[in-house]
Amino acid sequence: MHGSTSSARWRAAAALLGVLLLPPAPDARGEIIATLPGAGNVTAPPDDPGWANVGTVNNGSGVYLGNRWMITANHVGSGDTTLNGATYAVVPGRTIVLTNAGAPGRTANTDLLLYRLTTDPGLPTLAIAATTPEDTAAVTMIGAGRARGAFTSWFVDTTTTPNTWTVDDGNPTAAGYQWAATRGMRWGTNTVAGEAVWIDYNPGFFVSSFTFKTQFADLGGDSTEAMAAVGDSGGGVFLKNGAAWELAGIKLAIDAYSVQPGGTAVFGNNTYSADLSYYRPQIVGVVPEPSSLLLAVAGGMAAGVAVHRRRRHGR
Repeated sequence: MHGSTSSARWRAAAALLGVLLLPPAPDARGEIIATLPGAGNVTAPPDDPGWANVGTVNNGSGVYLGNRWMITANHVGSGDTTLNGATYAVVPGRTIVLTNAGAPGRTANTDLLLYRLTTDPGLPTLAIAATTPEDTAAVTMIGAGRARGAFTSWFVDTTTTPNTWTVDDGNPTAAGYQWAATRGMRWGTNTVAGEAVWIDYNPGFFVSSFTFKTQFADLGGDSTEAMAAVGDSGGGVFLKNGAAWELAGIKLAIDAYSVQPGGTAVFGNNTYSADLSYYRPQIVGVVPEPSSLLLAVAGGMAAGVAVHRRRRHGR
């Protein structure tokens, strides 16, 4: 980060700005990370939550769940999927749009899509978080979107309608990064900010989603603080439960300050990710988790032994 910027000064002023939901564009969003120089984190993190299970689909990202099933944002859609450098085709007609389980005042469907690959990529089955991530819980975000561009600071004049943003290194009241034109897989970290919330937005169709949010903060130094940008819708947000990693969220949308310049990540912006614990019953109904698979196999073996014994007894 840039030590010449007074974080306290611009944060106090930026807090006066209205935060507006920025609907996800059809080409989705990607990771902006606050590392120096901002182009790293392109291989699996040391404590890997599931790097190989995240890949690209269409112009967005997707996460491999297991048993040839992928999950992504519904506004990203299904299509040929690249995982670990290999591309996999989609089984025609094998797509499932998840629902909001009849939540009052919300759309019937949510912005999550399951689709099936024609061949098995040989990746592990992911565990889905069973509870909503708690406030301040640490998460690792993985996606295939835009890289971080140049650091930029602005003076935001809130006395004008609309607000006026002027690039200003001398007396800034907001700061962050431009989005770079390049795109690629990368990871970053953040913490959950507050309680889970419903959001309603229009990524080409009006939709409601139950989400948790993470906020992009200026932590100073060589941090791995991250937020979403173009190319990352459908990417994964992972949470460690004890010693085991779980898939807790799928990135869907970001927000922005009033008339914030396009193609920028400003400190204080939020990333909204689908809270998969809410949608977990639907997901595991299609893609059983590893423990469920083991129980099913054990149950099948027990049934087979019982049948075999009955047959022997009959003889």
